[in-house]
Amino acid sequence: MNTTYLFKEETTNGQKKLRIGTGQEFDEIKLQNRSLPVEERRYFIKEKSLDVENPDILFIEVSREEYIQWNRENNARYKNSLAGQTYSMVSLESVMNAVAHGKVDEAALYDYEAGYEECLADLLLEELCEELRKWKPWAEDMLRTYMTGGTEVCAIQFAEKYGFSKTTSWRYVRQFEQKVKKFLEG
Repeated sequence: MNTTYLFKEETTNGQKKLRIGTGQEFDEIKLQNRSLPVEERRYFIKEKSLDVENPDILFIEVSREEYIQWNRENNARYKNSLAGQTYSMVSLESVMNAVAHGKVDEAALYDYEAGYEECLADLLLEELCEELRKWKPWAEDMLRTYMTGGTEVCAIQFAEKYGFSKTTSWRYVRQFEQKVKKFLEG
């Protein structure tokens, strides 16, 4: 892998051209940039060659405006690649076969990929938490307690935590169970 540094240099007639420099010059410029105000700093963009076996890296000095534009695009590209990793490709052929045989269900659409059910459960849990937050301020806390300990532990802990009587706590747990049941049914 080769690394090339291109620095802007002003010619005798006032034009700017790029010249090849060294890594040591690049390090010195980066060090100087730390003490300079933003407007006076020298900016560089990093480009990679598309050669997979032997990629070359190019650091090119550019204006601040060019750097800002490049940085925006580079960050967007990076975020898009991260977001793309959370999605998977679905074979259109498998969907078409499922449709042709009358078997269009979620498993066919997701091609039985590992982790699908966990992802679906996480999404369902997030939606449930959101619904519970809208319903009662304590409902999300009750969900966590209910999931770890069940009905009886939840009722006892809630009575202690919020100063309810045991009867009131049991009533709240039953209301909570009904709310979750309605959410899951429809």
